[in-house]
Amino acid sequence: MSTGLTERAGGNAGIVWAAAAAVAGLGTWIIYDALPGVNWPFWTLASVTGLAAILRTFGLGVHRIPAAAATTGVIIATAAAFTADPFMHAMIFLAVTLLLSVTMLLAVDPRLERISAAFVITAPFLAGARAIVESLARAIDASRIVRSNRARSALKGLAITAPVILFFALLLAGADPMFAEWRDAAERILSSWAFVPRTIFFVALLSIVLGTYGFAARGNSSQSDAAMTVAPKGPESVTRWLGATERFILLSSVAALFWIFLAVQVSYLFGNSPATAGSGVTFAEYARRGFGELTVVATSTVLLILLSERYGQKGHRDGLLRAITLAVIAAVLILLGSAFHRVSLYEAAYGFTTARLYAQVYMLVVAVTLAVLTLEIRREMQSARVFRRSAAAALAAFVVMIYWNHEAWIARENIARFSTTGKLDVVYLTRQLSPNAIPAIVAALPTLPEPIRSQLRSEVRLRYEYSQQLIERHWFEWNRGRSAARNALIRIGVATGQRRPPPRTPIVVR
Repeated sequence: MSTGLTERAGGNAGIVWAAAAAVAGLGTWIIYDALPGVNWPFWTLASVTGLAAILRTFGLGVHRIPAAAATTGVIIATAAAFTADPFMHAMIFLAVTLLLSVTMLLAVDPRLERISAAFVITAPFLAGARAIVESLARAIDASRIVRSNRARSALKGLAITAPVILFFALLLAGADPMFAEWRDAAERILSSWAFVPRTIFFVALLSIVLGTYGFAARGNSSQSDAAMTVAPKGPESVTRWLGATERFILLSSVAALFWIFLAVQVSYLFGNSPATAGSGVTFAEYARRGFGELTVVATSTVLLILLSERYGQKGHRDGLLRAITLAVIAAVLILLGSAFHRVSLYEAAYGFTTARLYAQVYMLVVAVTLAVLTLEIRREMQSARVFRRSAAAALAAFVVMIYWNHEAWIARENIARFSTTGKLDVVYLTRQLSPNAIPAIVAALPTLPEPIRSQLRSEVRLRYEYSQQLIERHWFEWNRGRSAARNALIRIGVATGQRRPPPRTPIVVR
């Protein structure tokens, strides 16, 4: 019998099952068919705490690297209780899933050098596959235990006891209102078949959690497998197929192209061409096309430099190649600055939107990545190290965005522009922004003149009066963004969750 099988068949297997069942049961209770709120960080914290307990129980300990990944996951999950933006909820879910997958894989082999782009991208798939395989293995082992003589006696006792308990419970339900309420609730659940999807959710969640905890509990026996499958290659093991001459031609040509482009367009690259009479350039063409093209160039250049440094052959031109690469990075940084400037001009002319703000944040992350590349090319570059530092910058930007109520800021800025431009996109404020923006909109209503104030109030009422998206049915669905939006709507006389009146039947006069 293998080490993993021996451990699973022993008494410690019950610890893994109990912890997994408790975490899966908690998740089914507070997450299934529930709005995002304090339930997300509560369950995420419970799951990583259970994983840490399993590691300590089996004498494996908790390393700081997977602990950092798990802590970051909890921090990001906590933002689900602060924002009411469905898009951010989706991004939080994806980020937490990714970080928990990384935590699972690093729990048995916490080497920092394992964290590379390939490792992180494949982590959810690899972790999911390993969790399912481990869960199936433990289910098979449990079925062997159930077939033992001792287990058969216990199951027989349960089969005899269950109908007796049910009989007495039904009788007592007629004598106590609390028991009667429980009986009626059970009857409603069974008659509506609502327990079926909830049970499926529990089984799926149990499979993932059980597999994760079982994978961690096997520790050393799984560590060698994980190391063999995802261990990164060192610089000496990489096949450098890009020759020094080819690399020189490629980088020098790209550098020449970028700097020629900058020289040709220096007169208006950072200017305001659309404001120039007779330029024939609109703000939409200048900002949208300019941003898209320049950002794609910057992103592609990062990938080009990474490939060049990782797969390029070394030679007597290394110093020259390093200088050319730095020239490319400098040009791209200027291009990024131009793209950022174009979006700023577009915002000044047409107002702020989440898409434009996200574009600017993305450009800042790309700029940080270019700065990291600048430091790396001065020595033997490690792509995994570049990825870790860039990913840290991206995570930091993401955390700022999910905790900062940027939609309220966008609403305030756009409403403030109305006093100088006389323009306000009411449809965007009320239809495209999430409930996060409602408190800012309501607070600004008294500052707006008629008829724009009534129009904005009417659109807010039209969207939220009959909407159920702000109604929380359980304590674990509490969300600060939804709570603030409800309170703001009440101040202007909008009660959310109202039933729509039935359509009136037209009276036909014959």
